[in-house]
Amino acid sequence: MLSLKSLQCFVTLVKTKSFTRTAEDLCLTQPTISKTLQQLEQQLQVQLFVKPEYGRKRQVELTEIGQRVYQHAVGLLQAEQNIFLEIENYQQLKTGTLKLGVPPLGSQLLTTALFDYHQQWPDIELSFLEVGSKGIEQALLNNELDVGVLLQPFDRQTFNSIELCDYPLMVLLRRDAAWSTRKKINLEELQHQSFLMFPENFSLNSIILDACQQYGFYPSIACRTSQWNLLADMVLQRMGIALLPRYYTDMLDPNLFAAIPLEKPNIQWHLVMAWKQNLPISPAVQAWLEVIHQHFQTIQPRF
Repeated sequence: MLSLKSLQCFVTLVKTKSFTRTAEDLCLTQPTISKTLQQLEQQLQVQLFVKPEYGRKRQVELTEIGQRVYQHAVGLLQAEQNIFLEIENYQQLKTGTLKLGVPPLGSQLLTTALFDYHQQWPDIELSFLEVGSKGIEQALLNNELDVGVLLQPFDRQTFNSIELCDYPLMVLLRRDAAWSTRKKINLEELQHQSFLMFPENFSLNSIILDACQQYGFYPSIACRTSQWNLLADMVLQRMGIALLPRYYTDMLDPNLFAAIPLEKPNIQWHLVMAWKQNLPISPAVQAWLEVIHQHFQTIQPRF
């Protein structure tokens, strides 16, 4: 196998046309330069330099094959330089991709963090997978994502995480609904109501359905959508009731809507930023986790 050191010696000599200058540039002795080039010719089994005529001063002149080898040698050395440049850019966040799983319900939580991350590291490409928490978890398991937002509960033996939020589910009603002045509503009281639900691949959807079954009923589902504001609009149109995290019900007009705490059971919308354990973390991912930590003021992440 060709030595990059010998190719560097060869290319430098061709460029400087001086054994003395080559030795100085490479911090080697002239005998070492000569020996290295002899070994390179022996390894290639070709003559790279025209031999000087008897009595004439040694000159650097390439043979025909020497010229061809020189072009390839320059390319190989440039490739080596590109490798180290790529690594340097990667480590200094001048290149790279952050593959992030973001569920439709919860994406707003990350808006400011994403903006700050892009401001700090504009050369990092952001690639989003926008599916429910179940899909994000599977993509993380398949190593298709770097990080992703998951809904509790999840396997803590598989994922590390940073806390994002923990909001209770509220029963969303019209302001003029009969129950709008209630202090709380138990889940079993809703068994005869029409539910406006999330898609089946949403973890929150499964949590709500499991809770209903524990109280002995399966809800009558009028519609499914991943858009929380569309759920609210349908509540306003008397199509049914919706269970939404307080994070979203707080955004709604209290003159139009009433959001009553759900009890028996209390269901929490508890989100984390998760990444798979025992996998190397790229500089781009580490920088993202640091931004998340700064924004959500949680325990210092363990990388």
